[in-house]
Amino acid sequence: MFRTKVVIADDEVPIRQSLRMFPWDRHGFELAGEARHGQEALDLCSGIKHGIVVTDIVMPVMDGLRMTRLLKERQPDFQVILLTCHSEFDYAREALALGAIQYLLKGTLRDQELLEALNKAKARLPVPAVDGQGETEKRYEIRHALEYIRDHLGEPFDLPDVAASVGLSANYFGQLFRRETGERFQDYVKRNRLEKAAHLLRYSHLKVYEVAAETGFPNYRYFTDVFCRQYGRSPSEYRGSHG
Repeated sequence: MFRTKVVIADDEVPIRQSLRMFPWDRHGFELAGEARHGQEALDLCSGIKHGIVVTDIVMPVMDGLRMTRLLKERQPDFQVILLTCHSEFDYAREALALGAIQYLLKGTLRDQELLEALNKAKARLPVPAVDGQGETEKRYEIRHALEYIRDHLGEPFDLPDVAASVGLSANYFGQLFRRETGERFQDYVKRNRLEKAAHLLRYSHLKVYEVAAETGFPNYRYFTDVFCRQYGRSPSEYRGSHG
């Protein structure tokens, strides 16, 4: 059975010990290494074709933000899950804009939350060859759906549209999507639109209403409201804080 490789990075020994106890094998993952800081994590990842990093943000030598940025430049197929404290939310939001999948709170982290984040990250990895035609087709359909979403973020579409693009009924596709990604279709699309919007606000000169349209939010007021709930500030304030 193919197991997705996972690297954990945290300078706190109790956190690493706790993560080590997670039943990785049972859920189709392999704990491939532990790092005390970002540089060690990068070194470990360099020997792995693609996988997942579960990382703290504040660490010595190299923090999680710089590690995420460098990892995405060098090995873009790697996926990143952040571990954070309440006081690190601004850093976590910045890491999401850099391409991290999700952030999890250290103090209240449960196995089910970690598993959902891992499955979400796994869904973005290149699909390995597997035995059994049915499993291969199922993975292909989800991968195709994720590519469709990525390529059409600036256009209006809904679950039935994507289900039709992979030849599945809307009900079955919705169930399959959540099972394979650990996330509801609507939540996945909204999060990806917001991440793209955050990236455009930081790195483009598009006006805010143009960013809204470019990321599939035809209603400017709705875009502003959703963006504020996700990032804790308006699009204009977010752009100003990263200018």
